[in-house]
Amino acid sequence: MARRKPSPPAAPDTPVLEWIAAAIGALLTLGVLGYSAWEGVSDPRAPPDLSASAEAATPGRSGFVTPIVVRNASFATAANVEVIARLNVGGRPSETRRARFAYVPGRGEARGGVIFRSDPAAGRISVEIEGFAAP
Repeated sequence: MARRKPSPPAAPDTPVLEWIAAAIGALLTLGVLGYSAWEGVSDPRAPPDLSASAEAATPGRSGFVTPIVVRNASFATAANVEVIARLNVGGRPSETRRARFAYVPGRGEARGGVIFRSDPAAGRISVEIEGFAAP
């Protein structure tokens, strides 16, 4: 007569907390994959949409340090962004400064600055993007 092997014990039921953790993990994974796919099919041919602005100047040893912020509203990145900052006093250009930003990420910003010899509070600063390169 052949002996029968004993059957393995029944597996315990999976706890509810384990199901909740698995569901949260699956939702996070699907969310990351969905966002990556959406970003991949967005228009990659659109050029960077750059804008620049000057913030309040502070006196320094070399002159008046004026922070410049370059923002990029598109998904495309920009490299070697050239910025021209002009200080106009009495309606006339008084000083012109240039700054180069090595990298401005898509949907991001880069910060830098220029230094004027004259106090920018006495006039008005205009900031323009002169050009950029594709990274």
